[in-house]
Amino acid sequence: MRTEYGKIIGIADANEAEAAFIKAKELRFSYCQLVYKPDEYTKEAAKIILAASKKHSMPIVSFFAGYKDGCYGVGMSDSFKNSGINNKKYGKSRIAYIKSAAAFAKSMGIEDVLIHAGFTANDPFSEEYKYMKECLTDFASYCKNIGVNVLMETGCESPITLRRMIEDVGLGNIYVNLDTANLILYGFGNPVDAVYTLKNYIKSLHIKDGFPPVEPEKLGVQTPVGEGFVDFKRVFAELEKVGFDGPIIIEREISGEKQEEDLKNSIKYLNAEIFGR
Repeated sequence: MRTEYGKIIGIADANEAEAAFIKAKELRFSYCQLVYKPDEYTKEAAKIILAASKKHSMPIVSFFAGYKDGCYGVGMSDSFKNSGINNKKYGKSRIAYIKSAAAFAKSMGIEDVLIHAGFTANDPFSEEYKYMKECLTDFASYCKNIGVNVLMETGCESPITLRRMIEDVGLGNIYVNLDTANLILYGFGNPVDAVYTLKNYIKSLHIKDGFPPVEPEKLGVQTPVGEGFVDFKRVFAELEKVGFDGPIIIEREISGEKQEEDLKNSIKYLNAEIFGR
């Protein structure tokens, strides 16, 4: 298992990439996952970002393809309806947009594209499940044709539902980005069980921590790594059993000095508690 770490780097403009890569190196990250959602993906932007990546020895191991419409809902009920590619109003435009993101990533030599697909119904015979399968098949087929893997982020359904969906689509290029906190935050399980269920579908990690939800309309509360419900020792023990060797991306969804402090402390925690160094 690799023992260096990566950072999520989000930029609004390609020209911000160089400063962001410099900062990541200062924080002792070895690689990154890029989040970039312009109005239009261009060859020039790819050239600028890739040049900065090479200049500062900050490999981009994966690309997070998000949406531009910003309609995700307020509270959990609205999020169920509005957050994914299976939304009847925004879904088609979202799929078109993340297809362009996948092509952009591929043009830079990035072959793993992460998405938050939305909430998949646990009932495999429901119309909602069938429609998500149709939407995911559309996107994953496009990605397969251009040589890109689709990594579905955990959290919005139980691990067995996610595995069922991957195998029902059956294209061979759909994998999992295991977010260690999301399953807990959404109330659908925990990452130890998820590793056992998803096994070799897990291609990358988001290291994050938090508490389960206690109010139906609110997510659980995210915490610094080591202060929530995630049992990182057991997670990594299970990952070792399945031979995981993908990128370990540390995520902290806040900003400013506190984010930097928590990222640094996350590295210290993993080094001391997991990798013994």
